[in-house]
Amino acid sequence: MRTTWRLVIEYDGRAFSGFQRQAGPRTVQETLEEALSRFFGGERIIVHGSGRTDAGVHALGQVISFRAETPREAHKVRLAMNTMLPRDLSCIEAAVAPEYFHARKSARGKKYRYVVLARADRSPFHVGRAWYIRHPVDWARVEETLALLRGTHDFAGFRSSGCENPRTVRSIERAEHLVRGDEHHLEFEGGGFLRYQVRIMSGTAIDVGLGRLRIEDVREALETGKRAKAGRTAPPDGLYLVEVRYPEAAMRLEADGDAAGPSEEEPDDED
Repeated sequence: MRTTWRLVIEYDGRAFSGFQRQAGPRTVQETLEEALSRFFGGERIIVHGSGRTDAGVHALGQVISFRAETPREAHKVRLAMNTMLPRDLSCIEAAVAPEYFHARKSARGKKYRYVVLARADRSPFHVGRAWYIRHPVDWARVEETLALLRGTHDFAGFRSSGCENPRTVRSIERAEHLVRGDEHHLEFEGGGFLRYQVRIMSGTAIDVGLGRLRIEDVREALETGKRAKAGRTAPPDGLYLVEVRYPEAAMRLEADGDAAGPSEEEPDDED
């Protein structure tokens, strides 16, 4: 009998070519599958992530799911992964999940953080982990931009050129600016995000704060779907997947039926 597993993982994305397995480059998915296969007695393990983070993007709360036949205790899965995985990838939670659970299809929302280092001098401790901005930023204008992005909009102008998802209307439940010393965090929460959407929203807010864009440009990007009216795509360095939300029933083994099963809508969550 195959068991469905749910793991919460963290990773430093600097040395990974994204989450999804590729031919050649080092990826999070491939690294996980190799370690899990060894721990589960050589079984072929296929890992599903809540979203396919891009090269250089980090995760504090990425969720994966997989199925395995070999019985294992949950605490031993977590301990084994933290022994077998490389130092830039760790498992912080492991649990048996309901049979229908799928890390991507069962997800109902995500929280992202974009980190900006705003100061005159660069920091060696933030290389690859934040977007370094040395020019003065008008953070009040940044917050005005974030307020404009909140709510339900057509974000066709805030996605990568390669994103072909026809469902471009998305709801941003939270878009907030937080200050942590020299770090400025732009935090976004919503049901689903288009490819590069968080990075483009972050780049747009910073461009307004730097005076490179006007608030009117952002409003026009939302109204017309014109990518040229939005700001630049912020680099992947500062992006963190913080948390993935699921229905409570999807987290319990005793859940009845498919009440919290996979969603019919599958957002193009590629970051």
